[in-house]
Amino acid sequence: MNRTKRSTILLGLTLSAVSCAGAQSSPAASPSTVTAVAPDTLLAMSRIAALPAAERAAWQAYVETSRRNAAADRAFIDAELRAAGLERPTPATAARGFEVTREMTDEWFRGDEARRMADNLVTYQTPTGGWSKRMEFTQPRRPGGSFASEASWIGTLDNGATTAQLTFLARAVQAHGDPRHRASFAKGIDYLLTSQQPTGCWPQIYPLRGSYHDAATFNDDATINALRVLRATASGEYAFVPEDLRRRAAAGVERGVGCIVATQVKVGGRRTVWGAQHDPIGLAPVKARAYEHASLSGRESAAIVDFLMTLDDPSPAVAEAVNAAAAWFREAAITGYSYVPRGSLTASPGAGPLWARFYEIGTNRPIFSDRDGQIRYALSEIGEERRTGYLWYTDEPATTLRRYDRWQERRRR
Repeated sequence: MNRTKRSTILLGLTLSAVSCAGAQSSPAASPSTVTAVAPDTLLAMSRIAALPAAERAAWQAYVETSRRNAAADRAFIDAELRAAGLERPTPATAARGFEVTREMTDEWFRGDEARRMADNLVTYQTPTGGWSKRMEFTQPRRPGGSFASEASWIGTLDNGATTAQLTFLARAVQAHGDPRHRASFAKGIDYLLTSQQPTGCWPQIYPLRGSYHDAATFNDDATINALRVLRATASGEYAFVPEDLRRRAAAGVERGVGCIVATQVKVGGRRTVWGAQHDPIGLAPVKARAYEHASLSGRESAAIVDFLMTLDDPSPAVAEAVNAAAAWFREAAITGYSYVPRGSLTASPGAGPLWARFYEIGTNRPIFSDRDGQIRYALSEIGEERRTGYLWYTDEPATTLRRYDRWQERRRR
């Protein structure tokens, strides 16, 4: 369906029906675009055992390394608890999250506050080398203290965890040159390379915890954040990084880009965009939480394309992936409506474009769900708890498309 015809149809839709906006005539999804693998069996040993020999060996080694790291993390914590006479770790102080903000200028990093925070970050780095999420770092971790504010989290890439800490430490090392911060950064890069899956993407949590956490995760930019840090490390942006670590980081970036190209969903033989999470072995989109179905992701796909366009001298495969995704964004755009984040969708002539967070594979119909996991085609059909507790639409691809136009122009020169 061409863009003009589609826009005309959209303007005539009722508010209820606009939740299907973005739908277009499309070939049915081929079997390879959808996986029937349950989230809790993604890395089941029975699946790994059925792989060809080389793939089987790589995945067996990956899972076994994860098990060893999980045991080492647990042993470290248990030893501290015994020494402190405690039965369970003291939870870390909870916070919304950690990020490197614009206010953290080079001048700020040269100050004492930045140095103290870097000192504190080091104490919360897990034995395996990652960090948890939703916690603050205004005080150091004490022996017997948890590495997380929530019992279910330890090392993760979710919500910017680990990659934000590594970015902060790199800035701190550049400002102060503290060898403890430098060693922590190197350990964190090792964590990223160790947790990278044999196919090149990253799980949400490492050491592995099972369920959808083991998927190749684009949700909340987990894989892309890891690639950004590795690319900065490999490119020489951080002068203190030794050459060997740069080379290893560069290899990690190459493998990660390969995973991105391999996971781009094809419908009717045509490349589209990506899911929020993919089968780590078969690479097709998979579901996560009950309301996060196997689908095409408007938001996460924008970050993927943004990253690919930063690559120097992109390969033909990368260029094809970017061009195809840009075409899909233009076709799936929703105009004439405005969205209140964590709120409602409202008819608003001239507004947009918007994109749904999740699109049904093969039809491009936006989909929504409550915690019961039932797919709905209208935002108004789900309950208030999920309707206001999740971001169902985004405008981020609009910025991506502007970057794409500039990217195309540079490539023509």
